[in-house]
Amino acid sequence: MNSFTRGLRNRNPLVLVLAASLLAPALLGVQGWFTSGAWSAVPMERWVRTSTDDYMVVSWMVGRLKQDPPETPLVVLLGGSSGREAVVSGPSLARDIEARGGPRVTARNLSSRMQRYAQSWAIVDNLPDTPTTVLIGVNLGRFTTSPASNYNQVVGRELLLKSDSLRRWVHDYSGEHAHSYTILPGIFSALTSYVQQRENDLLDKGRLRPRPYRPHPFDTRKALSEEEKHKFVDKWLTTYYPRFRKVHEFDAHMLEGLVAEAKGRGLDVVLVDLPWNREIVGDAFDEPMGVYQALTEDIAAKYEVPYLDFNRDVEIPSEYFLDLSHLLPPGRAIWQAGLAERLARLYADGVLRTGS
Repeated sequence: MNSFTRGLRNRNPLVLVLAASLLAPALLGVQGWFTSGAWSAVPMERWVRTSTDDYMVVSWMVGRLKQDPPETPLVVLLGGSSGREAVVSGPSLARDIEARGGPRVTARNLSSRMQRYAQSWAIVDNLPDTPTTVLIGVNLGRFTTSPASNYNQVVGRELLLKSDSLRRWVHDYSGEHAHSYTILPGIFSALTSYVQQRENDLLDKGRLRPRPYRPHPFDTRKALSEEEKHKFVDKWLTTYYPRFRKVHEFDAHMLEGLVAEAKGRGLDVVLVDLPWNREIVGDAFDEPMGVYQALTEDIAAKYEVPYLDFNRDVEIPSEYFLDLSHLLPPGRAIWQAGLAERLARLYADGVLRTGS
């Protein structure tokens, strides 16, 4: 041990060079284990830090798709927590699509809380080379995220996914991350929090067990009253609307880059307006919704991709919403059925492909 300690304290340049030469391959090996998706060979339950850890779950699911691509066409939904709560599950959505005359598909909900377009971009850049339809969810919340919060994904925060095309876009747009060729910062941050959580489990319970993941954590919450929901409308207008005005054009640029990247990879893209509580919101959000929807329509037209907004066509009462945008189980089933019906139609019309 004394010899080892003396070695660490040795400042001879040759010793430091040798140490660096040994460390670099180890670090690259750690990164490669994650970026290849090989880490998903360890069951997801072993990685979950908390029962609501959707960042780790989505990272793991993308890694699994990369390592074991499905034999049927793939459908993935991307969005924030509204997208996460919009469908029952990926397999359930796949069954609904087939039941409505669509093809047999594999579906995955890859939405996660506060998912920025940069995180969606990283997911797209890591999907397998198989016939794939990417459902990109849009709503007001996805047009209120700052450039800085999007740029974090370049170094693997919050999803453990590497995207060279995202890094190039961020650098071209902002001049930042010119040399951010690694996601090790995100990997080590995730591993540190994982170890801390496991240590807490060991201290609190005296043993380590796999953590069950709850895909719909809001289902355990009591729905807000109608009065509280109306207060949320006022809060959004006073707190989040100024943020929307400040960053929505940037988020639209990032959304366009995301669509271009997906199309460049040969993936089918569908832009989808995520659920919102029309009964409570009324016309209070007409102005900001009109702005982001017009921007989304322009992107859809430019890249010739469908843009689905069927929220006015499905009757989902306010009591089926937790708040303004997060569905509870009864509303989730209704909205998913509406989505499946429209996707089945797009498959039937040949807009979405089932093979190369």
